[in-house]
Amino acid sequence: MDKCRISIIVPVYNAEDYLSRCLDSILEQSLTSYEVILVDDGSTDSSPLICDRYSATDPRFRTIHKPNGGVSSARNAGISLAKGEYLMFVDSDDSLLPDALEMMIDGICGEDIIIGGYTIFIADIVSRQVLPKETISYRSSDISSFFENNIRKNCEMLDAPWAKLFKRKAVGDLRFCEELSYAEDKLFVFTFLSLCTSIHTCDVAVYGYHLRPGSLGSDIVSDKHLMQLRQFLPAYSRVLDLLVRQYPGSEKLCSLYHKDVIGRYVCRQLNIFMTSRTRLLDEEYIKWLYDMMSRDSSLGLFSIRPGQIFNILLYKIGRPALTVKVYHLTSKIRSLFNA
Repeated sequence: MDKCRISIIVPVYNAEDYLSRCLDSILEQSLTSYEVILVDDGSTDSSPLICDRYSATDPRFRTIHKPNGGVSSARNAGISLAKGEYLMFVDSDDSLLPDALEMMIDGICGEDIIIGGYTIFIADIVSRQVLPKETISYRSSDISSFFENNIRKNCEMLDAPWAKLFKRKAVGDLRFCEELSYAEDKLFVFTFLSLCTSIHTCDVAVYGYHLRPGSLGSDIVSDKHLMQLRQFLPAYSRVLDLLVRQYPGSEKLCSLYHKDVIGRYVCRQLNIFMTSRTRLLDEEYIKWLYDMMSRDSSLGLFSIRPGQIFNILLYKIGRPALTVKVYHLTSKIRSLFNA
């Protein structure tokens, strides 16, 4: 085998229905100087057998079996074994598009990260594409322009580690947070971007993101989800603050605290408290959320989505104890209608 350019890490957990599609899409790539690290994360279906079969028939594939520890644990195990110049993460229910690896490698000059686009499939039917603005390399101070050109609604270009190549040397000791099972992807990508000195974007779709009927649910409202958000937000906020200090010229980056941290994540928690009964709703939690909101100088009644006006009004009143009583009442009323 030629020098290994790319280590493709595939975390696998009970993926028997779609794993072969994923692995076949890798085998069909025109660029062949890669290795595939299949991390069986304690699967209880036939996924381990499928992984072993591919590893037995192609020397570029190797499988490790480990107790279930979650997707971050599986990815970290793959990183530790990777030998390639670049790391790529592919989810077992997704696929690489034809010639993806060749298109991403072509024309790069050792950049820390290469970012391609992706096609969203719903029940195997193309829904839409998410693409970088152009094929171009950004270095040093030019990285401000990268954020201006590629921060989209809900950070859809940067939320996930797939459709990207990460230079293994630049990754260094960085790993996915194994304590998080929500938004750990986003935290990894943004943390890596804070370490980058060069970025290359490729304005073609290289990855197939497959959504299945039943996987299109709304936000999870469990207490576990709330606690994950509470753990994720301070870490994400710190990374955003670091990036803003590094690239103050990017208005879109500077607005992410307002639009993403507050407009997306904090308001999501307020909606959960307002509409769902949870033991986590107390004055301390509301004070914590209001403290995060107070750091947003752009926050006004109409600065977020119209549906958030009531939540923001309660924040402006500034009485967490009152907010708790109101949310207990609204969630109780909502539960009566849902009964």
